[in-house]
Amino acid sequence: MNLKRLVTVIVAGMVLCLMIGMPTHAAATTKATTKATISTYLENSADQLSKSAKKKAKKKAKKKAKKKYTKKDLRYMTSIIFCEAQGEGYQGQKAVGIVVMNRVRSSKFPDSVKSVIYQSGQFSPVRNGSMQRALNQYDKYDKKGQFKGAMKSCYKAAKAVLEGSTTIKVKGKNKEMKSYLFFSRYVSGAKFQLGNHQFK
Repeated sequence: MNLKRLVTVIVAGMVLCLMIGMPTHAAATTKATTKATISTYLENSADQLSKSAKKKAKKKAKKKAKKKYTKKDLRYMTSIIFCEAQGEGYQGQKAVGIVVMNRVRSSKFPDSVKSVIYQSGQFSPVRNGSMQRALNQYDKYDKKGQFKGAMKSCYKAAKAVLEGSTTIKVKGKNKEMKSYLFFSRYVSGAKFQLGNHQFK
């Protein structure tokens, strides 16, 4: 029993004890007031419990939604971001990851992180061997339980996009990136540039 409820019960008990020596009219009035107070308190308590339960359920659902990716997804996403954007700031790294996820969601591309990255002719790090080197480095950090340097920032960006983030911060404002499917140093018909990358 919480403190508020305990105090309410004690006060109610004291009021009932006092009612024994009161005139009938006064006792009836006090009894009615006490009942109304207790009823209001119980209603408020029930309402608070209901709100608390809804809040917990919402938090649980949000947490569950954040875990829809696998450890392998995180490994591949971190590594491709590292290969493509280790020299960029966090927002640039995140933008690259968002493009990968946009492709996963698009019917025009494969439907998994690994398949998108390894799709023929798409990502040069796969062809030149830097993707495998990044994966090896990821595994070393993961084994030690601590990511360092640019890989640490890329790991953070990878988690954010895998959890569903589709926006980046540009000059203090949110920029929606969910329509972009391509990025490179130069992209014909580019609609946006961030750091050394153009996006379309």
